[in-house]
Amino acid sequence: MKPSAKSRCKPMNFKKVMIVYRKEMMEVLRDKRTLFTTLLLPVILYPVLIVGFNAIMTRQTGVLAERGATVAVMDSVQNEISTRILDSLTSIENFTFIPAGANAQELYESKDIQGIVTIRDSLDANGLRVYHSYIQYDAATERGTLTYNKISGKIKETGGALIEEQLSSMGVNPEVMNLVEVRQRDSSDSQKKMGMLLGMFLPYIMIIMLLAGASVVAADLVAGEKERKTLETLLVAGVGRKEVVIGKYLTIITLGMLNLIVNLFSISFSLRYMLSQSGLDMAGAEMPIKAILILLAAMLPLATLYAALLLSLSTFSRNMKEARTYEQPIMMVSMILAMISFLPAIEMSNLMALIPVVNIALLFKAVMINDYQISHLLITIISTVVLDVLAIWGTIKLFNTEGILFRSDDDSGSLKGLKKNKAGFFSPYNGVVYYSFALLLLYYLGSYLQGQDLARGLVLTQLLIIALPVFILIRMLKLDGNEVLRLKAPRLKEVLLVPFIAIPASILVALLSQVINTIYPFPEHYLKMLGGLFTMDLPLWASFLVIAVAPGICEELMFRGFLIRFFQKYGMRVSIVLSGLLFAAFHLDPFRFVPVLILGMILAYLTLRSGSIFNAMLSHTINNGFALVIMSLASKPFMQIFVSGEDALRYWLAIPAV
Repeated sequence: MKPSAKSRCKPMNFKKVMIVYRKEMMEVLRDKRTLFTTLLLPVILYPVLIVGFNAIMTRQTGVLAERGATVAVMDSVQNEISTRILDSLTSIENFTFIPAGANAQELYESKDIQGIVTIRDSLDANGLRVYHSYIQYDAATERGTLTYNKISGKIKETGGALIEEQLSSMGVNPEVMNLVEVRQRDSSDSQKKMGMLLGMFLPYIMIIMLLAGASVVAADLVAGEKERKTLETLLVAGVGRKEVVIGKYLTIITLGMLNLIVNLFSISFSLRYMLSQSGLDMAGAEMPIKAILILLAAMLPLATLYAALLLSLSTFSRNMKEARTYEQPIMMVSMILAMISFLPAIEMSNLMALIPVVNIALLFKAVMINDYQISHLLITIISTVVLDVLAIWGTIKLFNTEGILFRSDDDSGSLKGLKKNKAGFFSPYNGVVYYSFALLLLYYLGSYLQGQDLARGLVLTQLLIIALPVFILIRMLKLDGNEVLRLKAPRLKEVLLVPFIAIPASILVALLSQVINTIYPFPEHYLKMLGGLFTMDLPLWASFLVIAVAPGICEELMFRGFLIRFFQKYGMRVSIVLSGLLFAAFHLDPFRFVPVLILGMILAYLTLRSGSIFNAMLSHTINNGFALVIMSLASKPFMQIFVSGEDALRYWLAIPAV
């Protein structure tokens, strides 16, 4: 069943793709549970939840008002005004007021009464008597909040009446209190108000529903067929593996978009009903059909991206249970990213349009209020499509890899199994697992160590989190460390050439960062934090050890020595790119992702080309040391020919660097 090189290079037959697609869709449509979950449940669920919730909420609000409250009152002034204030409270419907005795606080703590009102007075700076009303209540309960609102509103009303009477007795027109009047002139229409409300939480719901709809069938299409032993039958049919992948891929997209459309219309109409019952001015507001069509066009690339990711996970999984487990991180990350639609003051920009899921959520908000740019829409679609192409390419690669497609339960990657089969340790799966654990250690332990003492924390991070686990695993699995880490002495001419590669690369990477900063300005706090790395209270030689030497050795051992081994089966080019991507992501710095990616690829090339990790170590040390020298000596007069401002390199340096 292993595909030949000729079959892998054979052009795709779209007629066969459609045959696979129709076959998968027929199986899905025969599954009553899938149809109910995808089509019928949203139509029933949202009206019941939203309309029912609104009715229950309205009823419970009335019940809460009918319950009222019992409140103790204490008049420490006992004159005409204080008596009038307390007497006005008795007009509050369903409220009972009792004199506050010595046990009033005990009654309040035992919840026999819901509040305590105390009236006191004092003299202000002008000698005028001022009355103070203190309301003790429990703001953590709905009943307590209702108690405060009712009492404070009545006291303010009575206070206003007392002021008017006082002014009238002095011969002053009470209208003088309204000398300045503020009137609202809302320029937005009901359509825009509805769009604003829908745009806050609808993106989150729609993104999650899209992913949920796609995941309903994704696990079953490959992992499910492995369990049922029907995948082999499909592979020996007269259909190429590319056609199988694309046919299943289209099936996931169809179910995801179908589920999205049904959910979108069901929840939109249900929400519109709820908003119309909420008292908001929604007269004339209609469903923004044009906005919804634009959003569906923008959601399609996201659906294709999710389909490719879910299909690759299903292909990699041994069974449906494992596939469902792998789907959970995608769901969690998507939920976190989609929540950006709830955050205020975050608007769509060219940079945000490049971030998957985030771009859709922000675009959704902008489109719903008709305040979006075509450029943002195009960047969102194009950037998502690029990621989609990469994901589906990876899925096809997985489908053509027999060792992954037909993994058995023995290939679980346990430590006992790895000791028996050392050759199988360096697999992409184990590489991703190791990298994930290292990333978690960096985020939690590394952040803690660096927060205590930056210099000491940086060194401990390099030694304990980045380098030490590599040696522990090599020792536990009894691997040849020199061979695995490429600890081979480099040739002299290579060592002499490294500075002529490293310094120009450092200049070009630094200039690229400056260009990115010009197009997408870095936040001020980020620049301050980054500058703090180079302004530690250390001698220059100590800073060089912390910033240049330690990362140059430890990070190279992990990325170019150890991690790159997990992907070498894909060839030199893929290993270089993957190593660079993991290296850039490990820095947890989205603003420097592209420059660090390029640097990581250069270091990987030096390692694989020479067969020695020492060349990459030297180059990495030179790069970090170059940045340290620029930051430390930028203010010197002799550096002004190379540096402009505080630390920016002059762009003419790109010419000799190239």
